[in-house]
Amino acid sequence: MSKVTQKAQKIKRPLITAALDFGGSATKVIYENTDGEVKSLVMEPEVATVPVESIKNYGKNSLGWTEPENRAWIHLPKTPVVQVVGYLAKDRYYANAGLEELKYERGVYKTLAAVWAIKEKLQLPPRLQVALAVLLPPGEFEDKEQFEAVLRNTLLNYLTPTGQMNVELAMFRCLPEGAGIYLMHEKKVGAALKQRVCALTMIGYRNASVLISNRGMVKEGKTSDLGMVRMVEKVVAATSGQTLERLTPAIAAAGVDIEQRILRQLTRSKTQEGQASEIQKLGNAIRKARAEYTAMLTSWLDNVLPNFVDEIVFCGGTADYLMKELNEHYPRTPLSWNASIEIPASVDISGLGSRLCDVYSLFLYFHGVVEAQLRTLPKSGKEGIRYAV
Repeated sequence: MSKVTQKAQKIKRPLITAALDFGGSATKVIYENTDGEVKSLVMEPEVATVPVESIKNYGKNSLGWTEPENRAWIHLPKTPVVQVVGYLAKDRYYANAGLEELKYERGVYKTLAAVWAIKEKLQLPPRLQVALAVLLPPGEFEDKEQFEAVLRNTLLNYLTPTGQMNVELAMFRCLPEGAGIYLMHEKKVGAALKQRVCALTMIGYRNASVLISNRGMVKEGKTSDLGMVRMVEKVVAATSGQTLERLTPAIAAAGVDIEQRILRQLTRSKTQEGQASEIQKLGNAIRKARAEYTAMLTSWLDNVLPNFVDEIVFCGGTADYLMKELNEHYPRTPLSWNASIEIPASVDISGLGSRLCDVYSLFLYFHGVVEAQLRTLPKSGKEGIRYAV
């Protein structure tokens, strides 16, 4: 795992300490406010590239007020286009979630937008410092240095809906997805983990990833594109008039029993008979797709997991969704979910539950790293620690 990037002789206490997870269904951010409270910020995954004039017209004609994460856009100097991020990209520009693209490429714009949104929420000046930790799939982990270099450069100067931002990246750490939960699991289990082979399996909307810890040493991870989106695509293909965006939350909410009252919200027919027919067709499509997707996923897992593991720690919203099937497939292996991490209600304001476990755990770990680094500064340096303005 990578070392913390820092300028120890110059570091001041960052104004913003945050951890980010560029999930396929949402960008999840955990940060600390100026009172030391831990908060969360959730943004839609969409990013759109639009002409500068389009954003100027939007600014002139927009009415009402919304949270900054719902109106975020980024304009880099000397470029003729603007990157619109999150809800605004999805609602106004019908952007896509970029599930086939590398996470780190869009992750730069998502990070810039998140830093601006946090700045707005905390009413901070546009010139500030940040300490950031981010999660990337193991399959993209080799891109971490390029990601940091681009991020460090673009943070220094970019335009937002409220003006110019000048941000110094004071500390940075990039870890593979699942690392936050692993670090929390390691803290809970202690020295006993050094005697085990532990497989940490992250199953999200876009990817499925595996990290293997053998006697406390974490090996290079494996990533596939077998996230829940593969299942939902099968349901879209087998039904009429449905989309990934509509089906995904409904399928998750319907659960293993596929509750009809949830599916009724997806029906398009105006008649009771027509709705009943749609519900039956949707239910059959979901059952079939779930069985096929489970078979593909477990086949891949069986191929990448060691022949013997002492425990498997499943994490991610899709793992929760498939809990019954995964328990049945691995009946002789001790299983746990999300390392029994609990998210405080004050943090989980969007109701994401276990989907926040990885980034929340990463934040707690990284916050400790930041505080420890500050404590190592010489006395003269500590006297100079202040909020950067």
